[in-house]
Amino acid sequence: MKSTVVNHIQRLCVWVGMALFAYTGGTAAYAEMYQRYQARQFERKMTVPKVTAAVAVAEAAELHEGDTVGKLEIPRIGISVMVLQGMEPDTLKLGAGHVPGTPLPGADGNVAIAAHRDTFFRKLEGILSGDRVQFTTQRGTFEYIVGSTEIVDPEDTQPMESRDQRELTLITCYPFFFVGAAPRRFIVHAEPRK
Repeated sequence: MKSTVVNHIQRLCVWVGMALFAYTGGTAAYAEMYQRYQARQFERKMTVPKVTAAVAVAEAAELHEGDTVGKLEIPRIGISVMVLQGMEPDTLKLGAGHVPGTPLPGADGNVAIAAHRDTFFRKLEGILSGDRVQFTTQRGTFEYIVGSTEIVDPEDTQPMESRDQRELTLITCYPFFFVGAAPRRFIVHAEPRK
């Protein structure tokens, strides 16, 4: 009798494990397909006219959750991810998220982008001061140079606050290989390339 109960529990654990593995794999595969599709769509629509800061700010207000904002690339560490508008869980499953209320590249202020540490920003742990970051939107390509990184508490929103200068802030959870909800945030500060 005990052996039968143990066998049933073992089988149940195996099935639950397989189901979780299939769900995780399916989610990752869907996100990868979505990224590729959005990258192709984005490249087809791409135009590169000059844009003023006022136009960039106006367009940020017109974006809705999940809309494509552009493509973020950090060549040295191999990050290339489509950036979507918003921070909802379903949005962050599919790409990096442009933090609502922050400007788009080209406008004055702090452009804030967040992504999960275990998907799109996994390689961010290898970022170094001086690394080049490219953010391509429908209005052109904006280049930034990494100036510094820091680790903060999740409640600390100061790194996202706009100052009187153009900048880019990347945000992900920290530590990178923490199991569960990570207790800190890893922040990358970058300034426009001159």
